[in-house]
Amino acid sequence: MSGWTLLGLAMLLVGAALSAPGLLLIGGLTLLSRWLTTLWSRFGLSSISFDRRLGSHRAVWGDEVALDVEVWNQKLLPVPLLVVDDYVADTLRVVGRRLGPSDRPGRGVLANAWSLLWYERVVRHLRIDARRRGVFAFGPIRLTVSDLFERGTNSEERELPDELLVRPRTVPVRATEPARAPLGTNRTRVSLFTDPAQYAGVRAYQRGDAARQVHWRATARVGQPVSRRYEPVNERHVLLALDLQTVPGPHWLMLFDDEQVEGLCVAAASLARRFLRDGAACGLLLGTQLAGGRRWAYLPPSTATGQLGRIEDLLARVQPIVSLPFEQLLGVVPRRVPPGGTVAVLSARDPSSFLDPLRRLSRSGYAVRFLALGDEREAHGRLVAGAGIDGAVAALSPTWREADALVIGG
Repeated sequence: MSGWTLLGLAMLLVGAALSAPGLLLIGGLTLLSRWLTTLWSRFGLSSISFDRRLGSHRAVWGDEVALDVEVWNQKLLPVPLLVVDDYVADTLRVVGRRLGPSDRPGRGVLANAWSLLWYERVVRHLRIDARRRGVFAFGPIRLTVSDLFERGTNSEERELPDELLVRPRTVPVRATEPARAPLGTNRTRVSLFTDPAQYAGVRAYQRGDAARQVHWRATARVGQPVSRRYEPVNERHVLLALDLQTVPGPHWLMLFDDEQVEGLCVAAASLARRFLRDGAACGLLLGTQLAGGRRWAYLPPSTATGQLGRIEDLLARVQPIVSLPFEQLLGVVPRRVPPGGTVAVLSARDPSSFLDPLRRLSRSGYAVRFLALGDEREAHGRLVAGAGIDGAVAALSPTWREADALVIGG
């Protein structure tokens, strides 16, 4: 029995002995207050439901996303004070709200408080300002119930995971030479390369045919050497290789220029949209840490419905932590993309460290195109041209936030 309860009982006994109504009233109110505090402490959180609903789980940079929070007291006992702390990514921006601090790294607290009558349900409508690319995690939540004087506090933590993915901004791609497509690539009606998955019959053996190309069963049947024939590859395949190391030095220093990273993501998303609109099969290769734990990502070139969304989702998950040197990342290309495709490299730093891998790709039958961004793009473009690699410079002016186009020239 608590001290306040003993005090209330003492006041009741003294008030009854002295016939003092005021003392009886104060003692009764003290006991009632302690009883209600105990009641709220024990049963305040029972039959309390909380729900968080996002208007969309995907957004594009600059959108506003609806966020509804709903609380429902599904019992006869009213709740004088209910506080719900929602642990969210600390970079989340909620219109008209400021996130509170939390004891969890990378998390802030979106707090809401209510006073609820019996069986009362309340919905609060908030808006998220999606002006930052990334993946924003929600949950868990902590519910705290107490009386109006914050006595008899009782807390409970619940898992309520959710995620908002904000894709990068995209802008139109404009070339200073209208006759050329972005990065200098043009459509072709014939191909020097074939697709080994599309068998098209046999033909007479020619000098230079590989041994694995010879059709031995057909050779035995017709009495002369014949080789397999495959359908030519007529579709353009473009692989966007994104160099997200933006600060000179070893990649493991984990230093980065946030503005350059965002600019590269905007440029990659804009180019992917343009290539897919022009009918090219477009894919993505990058070597940075992704939200969710992956150390690098490869999305094969495709013209399938939803390919742009898949590319933008990967770019949304990019974190500015380089996990694989770019020159090492380029070594993945021959194992993933058949010769004859275009490797479009986007970078905002000195390309000297990966010029040799680019030359090897060019000698292996890939059309290598280099797109230089950043403040030193002119110098980087000249360096690439001096190495015999086709390239261009590009700019998002004045910044990636205000630019009305990705301008490619040079």
